[in-house]
Amino acid sequence: MRLGFEKHPVTNLKQALTGFERSGFGVLWSPDRESALLSAPGGTRAAVHLEVHDVELELGAGGVYLLEDVDAFFRAHAERDWVVEPCDTVLGRYAALRTKASLPQRFLRPGPELAGHL
Repeated sequence: MRLGFEKHPVTNLKQALTGFERSGFGVLWSPDRESALLSAPGGTRAAVHLEVHDVELELGAGGVYLLEDVDAFFRAHAERDWVVEPCDTVLGRYAALRTKASLPQRFLRPGPELAGHL
């Protein structure tokens, strides 16, 4: 498991993109109208994923950890407070939980389109 990038839920993607681009971040990939993957200033790899999504907004910003098998990880930790059970997303196979300290932890097996940006 390794940290892949940060996820920042937003309410207005265009506005958020403008702010990040003013800070030197660049758009690597925009898989749909609700999200964009950004590189850090001067970078070529994924650093931040902006997404308009109610559940993610409730979870808050945090890291996305890359795994080989999200479903196996979910089963091994079934007692945790899972907010998003394993599902397929534009990024790949994904799940998210909230820790006892109310912090988000997100897990992803990247899909082929995302893998080239990591």
